[in-house]
Amino acid sequence: MAPDEILLLLSQGEGTRIEFKESTLAVPASFYETVCAFLNKEGGTVLLGVTDDGEVQGIARELVERQVKSIVTAGNDPDLIQPPTTLQPVAVELEAGQWIIVVRISVSSQVHMCRRVHYDRENDSDLRLTDEGRIKELYFRKRQVFTESQIYRYLRVEDLDPNLFVKGRRLIRAANPAHPWLAYTDEELLRSSLLHRRDFQTGEEGLTLAAALIFGRDEVIQSILPAYKVEALVRRDDLDRYDDRLTLRTNLIDTYLELMAFVRKHLPDRFVLIGDQRVDVRERIFRELVGNIIVHREYTNGLATELIIYRDRVVATNPNRAMFRGALDVQRFSPYAKNPDLRRFFTAFGWTDEIGSGVRNTVRFLAYYVPGATPLFLENDVFRTEIPLVAVTLGQHGGALFNWLGLPDAGLLHAQPGLTQVALDSNLAGKSWARVLESLVPSWQQKGIKLPDLEWPLRQPFTKVLREKVPSSPTKGTKLLVVHGDLFADTPDGVTITALKLLPAWSSDGSAVLHKKSLVLMRILALTAVPIKLDQLLDWISYSNRNTFRRNYLLPLLTSGLLARTNPSSPTDPEQRYVLTAEGRVFLGGRSG
Repeated sequence: MAPDEILLLLSQGEGTRIEFKESTLAVPASFYETVCAFLNKEGGTVLLGVTDDGEVQGIARELVERQVKSIVTAGNDPDLIQPPTTLQPVAVELEAGQWIIVVRISVSSQVHMCRRVHYDRENDSDLRLTDEGRIKELYFRKRQVFTESQIYRYLRVEDLDPNLFVKGRRLIRAANPAHPWLAYTDEELLRSSLLHRRDFQTGEEGLTLAAALIFGRDEVIQSILPAYKVEALVRRDDLDRYDDRLTLRTNLIDTYLELMAFVRKHLPDRFVLIGDQRVDVRERIFRELVGNIIVHREYTNGLATELIIYRDRVVATNPNRAMFRGALDVQRFSPYAKNPDLRRFFTAFGWTDEIGSGVRNTVRFLAYYVPGATPLFLENDVFRTEIPLVAVTLGQHGGALFNWLGLPDAGLLHAQPGLTQVALDSNLAGKSWARVLESLVPSWQQKGIKLPDLEWPLRQPFTKVLREKVPSSPTKGTKLLVVHGDLFADTPDGVTITALKLLPAWSSDGSAVLHKKSLVLMRILALTAVPIKLDQLLDWISYSNRNTFRRNYLLPLLTSGLLARTNPSSPTDPEQRYVLTAEGRVFLGGRSG
């Protein structure tokens, strides 16, 4: 974990998924209660060597290695953590001589105990469960969330493909020659990886859905999940059907390998020097994408997983059990393992890294593959990932946007760096500002009325865009854009035709298109692309009444999740600033989803 990630955790403070613990001579006993609580709840991160209020006290350098070894050993001690778990503590030097130990714990598909006691997590506390009803709720929650751990009583080892065990060991050996699984028999491997398990609540024992998905024969998988399918398509020339297609209903090992081969066939590689290493960034981006759509899929859902390659973007969708709804904030999202047993294997194969790294690595390597491009991650019942193959941002139209919104040049100078982080739909590459605005305004209206906190006006001067063929016009065969009676030519790329009548709203006064309240909301979103103080915001919008502004605009934008405070724990902080969220950037950029 990088020091800047640790500083971010320190700034957030303790909570459901973050815990600080002092650690002087030895690892505190309460650490293992927190491990158990995180395993049972949502996972989380423990920082050892930090006080409850976030002050870094550190751990003496000569004690760090001893404590790391102690944590690794304790995770495999059934008298301490039952069932045992694998803990991977990492020592980090924040400043010269200031060492802490970071332990990331993934949520488990099993229910765990610490010293024969169940623990759950609530806010920043580890709750000792003694009530039988609470313990039953814990087991029920696990069965509901982690369908990969569902036990199939009549699934036998004979239903699995022995060749896949051989292939799996070969992949593990290539990634980590010292991995302990390499020494196990097939049945020992299944038990140690929790693909064969016993439900301590019901006494039921057997192979799980995850075992069938990783090692099952094709006919076994199709019998258990008859609707399961993964589709990969290329739609560059034929957008209605496809230029190339791959349909998979097989085990996850071969699914991953064949999807990666499909990507290599249809997308160019790109090698760059990062540090002193030559890296194929296409491989790194799509290793993360393919690994994530397989590992985080909800397999009991009958929808297909899809990976579609267009000329300007790659779109991946997979059925999902949503933890929240909306755009992921790459800097602040809390990763959550949807299928921890599957993920454990993909990590052993070298196909995924630590939880949450897939999203961050995609952002990191896309900057080399398509400079200036921003990926989109939307968490809903269907998880959607978009990887642009061309970079199109609102920053490319920043001057036109601020002119249209009637905002001063000083505001543009402030916001321009943030506008370059507001991605537009990639099909707007090379389009004029009029075309971009034609796409954005209906999107703002459509999405705005779905956010009740905004009270977005239902009646707008610009509410409907209708494209028609007008054969009798002087520009026969040209599509004409009809907007409340005003017409201008919508010509093919590269063809210039004088507009029949310019839409008045294309001038600097956006009020011809947007209701006054909507216009103010859009001005706020544009200016908050970079954090901004309230006084400066009021000045550039020319709004005088602070209380009315807070009540009618600022609070609704905060409540709807389009804006955030830079210091949410202290709303009255005199240095408080307001900034566009990931959801706000998606809204402002009019992106799909």
